[in-house]
Amino acid sequence: MNKRPKTVWVGNIPVTPTSAVEHKRLEKRIKKKHEKLRRRYPEVHGKVVDYVSHSIDDGTLFFSIAFTDKTMFSLRFACAMFIAGADFMDARSEDLEISRET
Repeated sequence: MNKRPKTVWVGNIPVTPTSAVEHKRLEKRIKKKHEKLRRRYPEVHGKVVDYVSHSIDDGTLFFSIAFTDKTMFSLRFACAMFIAGADFMDARSEDLEISRET
């Protein structure tokens, strides 16, 4: 007996289960993505994590992963703010004429 997949409604959106062919295709894409991510930092692949820590200092986010073999992998994220331009205007006049622009 061949059953059709049931459609489930989530709000106003009909959701149908994925077919076996679609599921295989998705699994293949996920494996390919994971292999690509493993090659990004090969020195951490296969290690066992001891603990994870993070902190923020002077606007920089530090993210560290400590492994059981006493090695550590750290990432630093910074968001720099810089001046894109500066204007000096005379606000006494109604047209806001720019006196100096850099």
